[in-house]
Amino acid sequence: MPIIPNVQPPTVLLVDGDLTQSLSSKKELEAQGYRVVCSHSGQEAFETFERERVDAVVVDFLLPDMHVLDLIDGIAEKHSRIPIVVNSPYSVCQQNFRYWAADAIFDKSFDSRSELPELVAALL
Repeated sequence: MPIIPNVQPPTVLLVDGDLTQSLSSKKELEAQGYRVVCSHSGQEAFETFERERVDAVVVDFLLPDMHVLDLIDGIAEKHSRIPIVVNSPYSVCQQNFRYWAADAIFDKSFDSRSELPELVAALL
């Protein structure tokens, strides 16, 4: 009998200070088979990296304790191969080159929320 390796689903770190938005995005991602770990601040996200295997990051544009660019820089410094999605309702960041450090910018409007798992899949 062949041995089948224990394959774990990809883990997505969801960083969002808005609990309602976080739970909604978590449900969307989990429905597509992702394992989702939530952090509600930038510092908590850095701590999560110390104890969890993370395959992709979805981070909200506004964090309660730091600028999203500081979080992106910190993640990219230590984990350069992990795709990062900035979840933002602000179209202006799509045209601001400083946000191009992220692998994708996602409009977090209610209508587009169900497209998030597809975007994460494309980046993985």
